[in-house]
Amino acid sequence: MKIWISILLSLVLCLPLFANKDDNRLYLKPKTIVGMGEVRLSEFTNWKGNWNPIVFRNVKTPILLSPESLSDMITTLYTKEFGEGISFQVMGKEGILLPKTSNVSKTELEESLWKALSVASQNGLGEMGENFRIQSEKESFPIISGTSPVWRSLGRSLHAGKRLFPLDFYFEGKLVHSESVPFLIEEKKKAYFTTKEIPAKTVLTENDVELRSFFSADSFREFTEENPVGKTALNGFLPDTAIEKKQVRTLHTIERGQEVELVYTIGNLLLKIKTRALASGNKGEEIPLLNLASQKTIRARVQNEGVCLLEER
Repeated sequence: MKIWISILLSLVLCLPLFANKDDNRLYLKPKTIVGMGEVRLSEFTNWKGNWNPIVFRNVKTPILLSPESLSDMITTLYTKEFGEGISFQVMGKEGILLPKTSNVSKTELEESLWKALSVASQNGLGEMGENFRIQSEKESFPIISGTSPVWRSLGRSLHAGKRLFPLDFYFEGKLVHSESVPFLIEEKKKAYFTTKEIPAKTVLTENDVELRSFFSADSFREFTEENPVGKTALNGFLPDTAIEKKQVRTLHTIERGQEVELVYTIGNLLLKIKTRALASGNKGEEIPLLNLASQKTIRARVQNEGVCLLEER
């Protein structure tokens, strides 16, 4: 029994040796993101052997690796641990370890991007919050220690909405990594807001609306900056609602081109004639009408929707 136990222990101890003797080739990955603490061989190569040594600890700046340097490094580690020299064959080109061990805050990220956007802008952006404001969608962002981060593809103009901004990381003058960072961009706008609840088909008055400034991330909605007083609300509004251009329109009791019934009296007779409005008008206003029978123009006063009254002169 003791003999079998000794044999089993020997097999266990020799297992790493046997595994690596069968296949001591490995492939160096071109780029590997690492964190704090230990970095093992399998993290930046395709190594699947039982022996998986710690190659680096607490990497604080990018490390460039060539197949030759890595081969020498792991050969030395293997010899030191097992007392036996094995030649490791490392394939691939140059690799790099990128330590993502630093963090920038939400405020730092926003200030960094705003500075870059201001430089790239054709007309200048002014101070943050003057015409635009940006908000990072992340409370903090991990960056690669020992590199220089640079914002890319900023463009000369800024538009409201959600956008991904590419952030490039440079090491020794070379681009080593890129990531896209999400931001919400809000643009300062002016629009008329309702001051109270407005039913549909209401003609707006000075007491119904007021002009306000606000920030919006919506670049598709067109708000009305033109005073909507006198225009009709096409739909109902709740209080404190920004009015869009398409939601109000100048409506008349009679619209130009509309068929109109012209009413007039001769003695005790009430006559009605079909006409067409040549201009728009509201109740009480006088507008020109075209007599569809005689093709003559007549002026009459708007009485109700679709009805005009010819007055005696």
